[in-house]
Amino acid sequence: MMKMLKMVSKIMMMGVLVFGLAYTVLAFSQPVFADCGGVQTSIINCNETDPKSGIFAILGMVLNILTFGVGIAATAGFIFCGYQYMTSKNEPAVIVKIKTRILNMVIGLLIYAMFWAVIALLLPGGLN
Repeated sequence: MMKMLKMVSKIMMMGVLVFGLAYTVLAFSQPVFADCGGVQTSIINCNETDPKSGIFAILGMVLNILTFGVGIAATAGFIFCGYQYMTSKNEPAVIVKIKTRILNMVIGLLIYAMFWAVIALLLPGGLN
């Protein structure tokens, strides 16, 4: 029973701490807005002369986030394959599997690089 009370107490303290920290950050932060055609937005900054600039800004952000995610996934995949290679005990079947997996990751990265290049050419102004 005492163990349960300590556990509940710790969980409640963590909840109060997280809520307090979140409240402090949100209460004292200054709002920052970009202006897009007279409407305040927090993500994009567009001008009134070209109404399509806002969507291109969003597409550029999405592509940058996707590129970041692909890079993290590829790095994690290479680390995982390296770990498997180190622990393979020189078994030929396992090593062939790992090399195939690495080759597939390299092919995937090359395909994504080509996709990124085509999209960067199609977006007006390129990617920032």
